[in-house]
Amino acid sequence: MEVVVTVVEKVASVAHINIPDSLSVDGIRQHIVGYYNSGEMQAYLNIYQVDFESISAHIGSKTNITWHQGDTCATRQYYFCKLGRFTLTLLTDAEQNLTRTEVYFGHHKQLIYTSEKEISKELATVELQNFLSGLAVELQTLSHIEFPEQD
Repeated sequence: MEVVVTVVEKVASVAHINIPDSLSVDGIRQHIVGYYNSGEMQAYLNIYQVDFESISAHIGSKTNITWHQGDTCATRQYYFCKLGRFTLTLLTDAEQNLTRTEVYFGHHKQLIYTSEKEISKELATVELQNFLSGLAVELQTLSHIEFPEQD
């Protein structure tokens, strides 16, 4: 049996860094954000505090993708699958030796994932299932977002 456990923690880290004295407030912000985004700040970050937020578990097996064949031609095979509000598509192109997968969400079919690789339909399906499993775990963290009250 597979169990996916999600632990949500709020981690506060502190870094002591040197920045040029001549920067404006906006310049300081840009410098700090750039330093953080470059990954250079990671070496200086020290965990200051960890607050436990929640823990949850999803017990059971993964949802299997069951492909339904759509319109095809001699060199291309098209498949689709509906999972709740998600629409999954898979297109194999024998001429170019490519497999393209896409995930759309909601009524307006917002594209949230695409992959195009020289892999088999089966391996593309495994990668897609791994993406969806990871997405499910990450989406659980959205339920913990707190918005400050406006005065």
